[in-house]
Amino acid sequence: MKRLALLSPCLLAGALFAQAANAESLIDGVYRSPGDANGNGQCTLVIKSVDGEHKYGDAVFELESTGDGACEWSAIGMSKSYAITAGLITNSGTAAFVRVTFPFGPAGKRVDITSLDLDGSIRNEESFTKLDSNMVAGND
Repeated sequence: MKRLALLSPCLLAGALFAQAANAESLIDGVYRSPGDANGNGQCTLVIKSVDGEHKYGDAVFELESTGDGACEWSAIGMSKSYAITAGLITNSGTAAFVRVTFPFGPAGKRVDITSLDLDGSIRNEESFTKLDSNMVAGND
């Protein structure tokens, strides 16, 4: 009986850790913006979590956007309650910040991205929809 009493807190901690790890994996994936009516200007966003322990924030993520024009950028950022704030570098080398939010939570398929200039003014706003993993070749 005493073993069970000692083991219960460990099992609870393990279950909570597993839930947190599962929630992070909900964010990882490939997202695509709608573009215009003809499908032009679509951006593809890949969000990948970076392993490691962090004193502040929940997790670190690598973000990579590809496509035409303003779609070309990379960022590394930290999340807090699933909102990611990241430093962004565009294809022209311009530094900025990006804020990634999940309006329907991490399990939702939509992500909103706002890029901000260094003075805090909004540079660009875009919405992305998560693609199912079975729709993307090579997405493990």
